[in-house]
Amino acid sequence: MSSATSWFGGLRPLAAVAYALVASSLVFALAGCSDRAAPGGADVRVEHLGDRTRIVGREATVEIAHAPFRISVSDRDGAVLASQTATGGLFFERSGGRFDLRSVDSESDVEGGVALDVSTSEEDPLAGVSAPASVTVRFASARTVEVVFAPAAPTSVVALGARWDSRSDEAIYGLTERLRDAPPFAPGTIDIPVDDVRPPEVGSLNRRGETVAMFVTPTFSLYAPFYQSSRGYGLAVQGTMPGAFDVASTESDVLSFRFETGTRPENQRLAFDLYVGPEYATILDEYTARFGRPFVPPDWAFLNWRWRGELEVADPAVLDGTPVNAEFAEDVSMFDDLGIPPGVYLFDRPVFPGNYGFARFAWDETRLPNPGAMLAALDRRGYRTMIWSSTWTCGSEPGDNGLEAQARGFLAPGSAGPPSCADVGGTSFILDVTNADAREWWKEKVRDFVAAWGIDGIKLDRGEEHIPSAASDLWADGRTGREVHNDYVNIQTKLHNEALREAHPDGDFVLFTRSGYAGAQQWAVVWGGDIPGSELFGGGPGTDLGLRSAIISQQRAAFMGFPIWGSDTGGYYEFKDRDVFARWIEFSAFSGIMEIGGVGPHAPWTMPTEPSYDAEMIEIYRRYTVLRSALQPYVVAAAREAGESGMPIVRPMPFADRSDPALRDLWDEYLFGPDLLVAPVWRIGERARSVYFPRGRWRSYWNASEVHQGGTTATVEAPLDVIPVFVRDGAEVPGP
Repeated sequence: MSSATSWFGGLRPLAAVAYALVASSLVFALAGCSDRAAPGGADVRVEHLGDRTRIVGREATVEIAHAPFRISVSDRDGAVLASQTATGGLFFERSGGRFDLRSVDSESDVEGGVALDVSTSEEDPLAGVSAPASVTVRFASARTVEVVFAPAAPTSVVALGARWDSRSDEAIYGLTERLRDAPPFAPGTIDIPVDDVRPPEVGSLNRRGETVAMFVTPTFSLYAPFYQSSRGYGLAVQGTMPGAFDVASTESDVLSFRFETGTRPENQRLAFDLYVGPEYATILDEYTARFGRPFVPPDWAFLNWRWRGELEVADPAVLDGTPVNAEFAEDVSMFDDLGIPPGVYLFDRPVFPGNYGFARFAWDETRLPNPGAMLAALDRRGYRTMIWSSTWTCGSEPGDNGLEAQARGFLAPGSAGPPSCADVGGTSFILDVTNADAREWWKEKVRDFVAAWGIDGIKLDRGEEHIPSAASDLWADGRTGREVHNDYVNIQTKLHNEALREAHPDGDFVLFTRSGYAGAQQWAVVWGGDIPGSELFGGGPGTDLGLRSAIISQQRAAFMGFPIWGSDTGGYYEFKDRDVFARWIEFSAFSGIMEIGGVGPHAPWTMPTEPSYDAEMIEIYRRYTVLRSALQPYVVAAAREAGESGMPIVRPMPFADRSDPALRDLWDEYLFGPDLLVAPVWRIGERARSVYFPRGRWRSYWNASEVHQGGTTATVEAPLDVIPVFVRDGAEVPGP
């Protein structure tokens, strides 16, 4: 085209076809996306300038250099936010070779942008693949730029990717909640990464220098191919195919990503969004508008939760005149006697009969006698109740879910032999969640049990283990294991959300999951997996590094668009130092979800340390659960903001002031809601710590006469029963 400026009116036929391609990519590739209408009319104009094309929107400008092909995005003031490398910005792989885009051959206007034919470095006319690649660049909203890239002959392409310039001072946030990728603990037997069972002192907010795989792995299983940059933009890759981000690890000035292709058309192209900030909250608003606004549970979910890894089979105890499980009776009675406020009581697996304690949706009355009276006792005291679930089809006895699923052909590919479930290192039978009939069958079982017993929520576990994930694994909907692996967790989550919603059409329920991929935030809140309070699955020494990990993970989840997060207080594997339990209780009181439980009692009246009945720990437990009740309205208000815009309850310090370099990677402090600055203590034995204060004035939450000025650092006292917390000057927050 000649140098000219074209304003959008009607679409030309070729452009209409190109735009239809983009629209279809959204239908299939954007997991959980609810797209907003692309701006039209005078909102966007395209300038054809000979050697380049410029797409000018209200909040940003995209410039496309023709030769060599290169895309860059600037803010409304002209500052470049993101720019592809001068060569190899977009690339694809085929037949063992990697090929780059060279130069624009032709272009056509589409609504919100342009569709381009671009020559490539691939030179094999005999193979019939020398045709140009297609690239469509458009504004999907005033602050969202969508790029869709499809090479010629896409069925033989094996991978697609992009490379971006990255300055040495650029910080990159998000991608996963885990601290770093690590090898399996025991490859082929226990595939849990070694860092998850023996945590190291590594990681921070900034992912620079890492290679981050996009392949959901237990047990820290929150993943999103979405990062935010300190330069003021975010980028999210659509779809759920496995891939990886190289965050200036291989090349110190390049951030790249590469994703596999699949058998379906939507998995044979690369589609990604660029979000223009510059504020992190603005980027999250754009991202969640596309990938789904976060699920917000009812107000009661923001009280304290109590659970045990297992309620042991033993002689019952009497509660309210009825024999019930002795450990359950102990929990309820001790809360009554010690003045600990009721909140949520979670019945973790095993509480059902049969294989793995999860063979049928029915109470195991050997373990939990008189379940009706048990639930009534909780109801009288004002508790809400939750159960455990997963799409594991356990049991080969008549009436078991596993046997029925096998008879109906509902099991995941490759399942053979009697259905069974096993823990870490075993083999488990799981539901083929890509089968619509299997989903409906499972949903009815969950819904009917929840409705019959008045259950208020579900802890949704696993979903990332035992997934047949090879290219040769063929699932019911025709996808391969590579195509299903990352999507499995989202399908499982959505399925349980639907079951709960049918049982509670008023929306008065909570779904709590440990695994999720981009989009899962619209169906559940999350917890951080089996974070350890002791190493080697509880068999090794105690550690405070699990708590350190949790502090970072919650903030990474915040950057990823998962705004409501909690952790197993004290660690899933039993803590072995009382400092760890005390400091974790305090941290959890200032987290999105405050849930206390794990393997072992996790109770101040039955400590694994001396004294077992620990009066000081009882007071800490009571103090912070009472405080959580007082803070509930404040937390609920922050949660509602999360549902509207994606703004997290826990806000990493870069949210406070992008211009302050001291906040860029300050991981051991955070904002809790809009007005509380929290500086958790995590090291065993530490009784004071240094706190940096962002702009403004801050008064101590515990002592209003103690005031600190922004931009300064102070050492503050932190006895075992105190977590340093400060209130923004002028804010009104419920007091301790």
